[in-house]
Amino acid sequence: MSDERFSEEDLAPSAEERRAVLLSRIDRSATALAVLSVGIVIGGMVALGACAAPFVFSLTPAPANGTAMGAAFARFDRIAIAGSVLLLAAEMIRTFLGRKSRRDASSRVRRLLAVAFAACTSYAGLAITPAINGLHQSGVVRGEGVQGEQLDAIHKKAEFLGKAELVIGALLIGLHVFTVRAANEEETDFEAPLPPGPQD
Repeated sequence: MSDERFSEEDLAPSAEERRAVLLSRIDRSATALAVLSVGIVIGGMVALGACAAPFVFSLTPAPANGTAMGAAFARFDRIAIAGSVLLLAAEMIRTFLGRKSRRDASSRVRRLLAVAFAACTSYAGLAITPAINGLHQSGVVRGEGVQGEQLDAIHKKAEFLGKAELVIGALLIGLHVFTVRAANEEETDFEAPLPPGPQD
C-alpha cells in the first residue's frame, strides 16, 4: 500500500487558477479605470451645469457670463474627451478578456453605452461648445434676434445632451460594477484535476 500524501506542491494553485486570478485583477483594474473616468465626467458636468452655470449667468452681466462659462466648458470638454478615451480603452481591455466567456446581454449593452457616451462627449466638445462660444464672442444674446434664437436652440441641444450623458454615465457605472470578472470565473470549461493518490 503506497503512502500518498498531499504535498506543498499539490496545494499550490494550478496554472489555470493563477491565470484566472491575474485576469480577474486586470479586469478589476479596467473596471476601476472606467468607473473613475465616467465618474469624473458626469461629476464635472453636474458641477458646471447644475451648480456653477446658474449663478454665473444670474450674478454676472452679459456678455461676460457667457464668455466665462464658455471658457470653463471648453476646458472641461478636453477633460471629458480624455475620460471617454480612457473609458473606451478600459472597455476594449474588458472585451478582450471576456472574448472566450459566455456572451451576455449586460456586457453588450455596456459596450454600446460606452460608445454612445464617448460620442456624446466628443460631439459636445468638438461641435456644441465651439458653436456656442463663437456666437457669444460675436456678441449674440440668447433669445434675441435670429442668431439669439439659434444660440438658444444650441443651448437646449447642449442641455439635452448633458442629461443624456448623465443617464448613460450612471448606467455605465452600474453595468461595469455588475459585470466585474470573478476570480474563479474560467474562460473555458475544463475538467477539475483528480486528487493525488491511487484512483479506482
